[in-house]
Amino acid sequence: MSNYSSPAYPYPGPPAPSTPARNGFGITALVLAIIGVVFGLVPLTGFIAFILGVLAVLFGLLGLGRVRKGLATNKIMTLAGAGLGVVAVALGVWGMTVFFGAVDKLDQQLDDLGSPATTFTGTAPDTEADAAPGSRVNPLRAGETVTLPEWDVTIHSTTQDATAAVLAENPFNEPPATGRQFVMADVSTTYTGTDTGNPWIDLNFRILGAANNVFGSATADHCGVIPNALTDTGELYPGGTSRGQVCVSVPAEQLTGAQWIVDTNFSRDGEVFVSLQ
Repeated sequence: MSNYSSPAYPYPGPPAPSTPARNGFGITALVLAIIGVVFGLVPLTGFIAFILGVLAVLFGLLGLGRVRKGLATNKIMTLAGAGLGVVAVALGVWGMTVFFGAVDKLDQQLDDLGSPATTFTGTAPDTEADAAPGSRVNPLRAGETVTLPEWDVTIHSTTQDATAAVLAENPFNEPPATGRQFVMADVSTTYTGTDTGNPWIDLNFRILGAANNVFGSATADHCGVIPNALTDTGELYPGGTSRGQVCVSVPAEQLTGAQWIVDTNFSRDGEVFVSLQ
């Protein structure tokens, strides 16, 4: 009987290690893009959004290169990062345009403040008949146009107690302080300058009370969220118009004979007075 032994076979070695996916570029692109979009929503941080958006697009392109070579597996994430990066860049350009435009306008208005004011000579008018239209003695009426530098403004009507309408507009609005009421006016504006203007930035609406107190600048004078607010209107080019409402909280005892004061921000030389009635 012959001795027989089975042939020896080598044991298979361990499987070759798989190369991990290199998804870092795509993840970085998406994170930078999301942060850039958030910063892009605020004009003041538009330059940050622009930089983050450019970086997001760059990392997105690098990530797509890895996807095409089979080195990365996050194609959808990488595309999303690159796409949102483009959005962040666009928002950054918009924010920087708005910011530097506002800075230029503020600089121009500050220069105007430094120019010498016009000096009038002669006897000040004592009666309404002698006073210039739009003065405290002879205020304009509702529907008459207020002419200001770069703006025409018309107060069409005034609701002296708009408290119910304001409180109904937003459940988070708080009622006026005791003894006060919300005074709301329907206003239209036309930009007559040569550049662009924004009524809620360029114009100022206050109320001169019967006891010569001015309301509209203090925290207690704010109304909260109001219906069809003029502040919700946007930028206007020459000839552009907008219409909305403005509101001031005023003590009820000061409303008899009260007047609107309309002027441009950063300047009190061109104040025009409009009767509430």
